Amino acid sequence: MRLALGHCIFVAAGPDCLVASLCFVPTHAEPFDRDRFPRDFEAFSTLPRSAPVRSCYVYNLCVHPAWRGAPVVRPLMRAGVEHGRGLGARWLVADGRCPSYAGAVDEGPDKVRADPAFRAAIDAWAATGQQPPDEELLRDPLLRFYRRMVECQFLHLMPDFLPEDRGSGGYRVIFASDLDSPTLLA
Repeated sequence: MRLALGHCIFVAAGPDCLVASLCFVPTHAEPFDRDRFPRDFEAFSTLPRSAPVRSCYVYNLCVHPAWRGAPVVRPLMRAGVEHGRGLGARWLVADGRCPSYAGAVDEGPDKVRADPAFRAAIDAWAATGQQPPDEELLRDPLLRFYRRMVECQFLHLMPDFLPEDRGSGGYRVIFASDLDSPTLLA
């Protein structure tokens, strides 16, 4: 279905299995207007491709647990970034899980303890609309990973973006990276 919508999928293969995938949709949308941003994961991940391409909305970066820590993510991301640049995109946009909100010790391979200070920062952001300082957001290991990997800036907090993600309290932190940055994935 998503390929029929014009989405792009990049994969990394190991000797006997797929080890990572990166999925995104090229879109004319820009990520900065929260009111126009897709309200949930279903809307985010099923947008049809649109032109002119201004952004690549990444909705899936998946790495097989046995391959985490192996040098597969950076080349996969680099290929996606170069493809996006080739399409004329300026922004790489994604939704970041934040499992430090409630902890993810029982869910899948991600073992992240709940961080009460991080949760308080997210709850305050949700209640007031005031984005907390980056240091408070970077308490979460996945948001730290994205900052380190793609030099992102955090834009929006989306409540109920993926309600079944209990570890993140259903929240997602939407972030963007400037594809014009010469140091992006250099």
